Amino acid sequence: MNIFEAIFSRRSVRKYVMEPLETELLEQLRKMIDNLSVLDSSCKVEFAIIDNLGKKSQAKGLLKADAPYYLAVYCEDTPIAYRSAGYAAEQLVLYLTTKEIGTCYLGSAKIGPREKNGLKQFLVISFGRAEGTLYRDMEEAHRMPLASLCTYKDEPGEYLKKILKAARMAPSSLNGQPWRFIVYADRVYVFMRKEAFPHPKLFTSMRQFDMGIMLCHIMLAAEEFWMNVETMTEEQYAKKNYKNGEYICTLVFNS
Repeated sequence: MNIFEAIFSRRSVRKYVMEPLETELLEQLRKMIDNLSVLDSSCKVEFAIIDNLGKKSQAKGLLKADAPYYLAVYCEDTPIAYRSAGYAAEQLVLYLTTKEIGTCYLGSAKIGPREKNGLKQFLVISFGRAEGTLYRDMEEAHRMPLASLCTYKDEPGEYLKKILKAARMAPSSLNGQPWRFIVYADRVYVFMRKEAFPHPKLFTSMRQFDMGIMLCHIMLAAEEFWMNVETMTEEQYAKKNYKNGEYICTLVFNS
């Protein structure tokens, strides 16, 4: 299984075998952390691997899972920083999936140091060998159909259709699936759906994090199909106030 295939088979794992992982695998994870693709180079995102084999570093919060290891995610307090954190974190989650390691995003959990190099801890990802089923069939995922997520202005090509299918599979907090797309033959306008009522800051921050996860899926799928993607922010859309969504970016695809 490669990292693209992991998009369609990963499931959240909440029960783990409390046993150590191979030293080589943890070293590979550290190297990957040092060489992640970034969504925005101006945003700092950092990670810390926390060992909980002795159950001395358990995550605290409303959503938590007892696991042998946790990955603490640190970032700045801005919408683009949260998106950048989601974009980076999903690369690590999918990498671990390819290594037969289970993971789960724990949105409100905290563990270990609350700050790292001036960045605040945002959330925690549990990981380790799964106690039970690690993978699932794509059909088991509760996701909205593309027809509900996309407004089609043109008929997209086969590769763009596959890229959108990968975007659809992105996990999100409370399975909110906040992304919406306006699709043309060679470009996609990305929006985040507005909520009908105000929500706490953590909820809105998590939705930005979710958008980063989804953008990671798009970029990995584009790479799989040898498609070049240019990400841009178009001022005429960014300045406009939309009733049902917030403009995030425009993605332009070329083969």
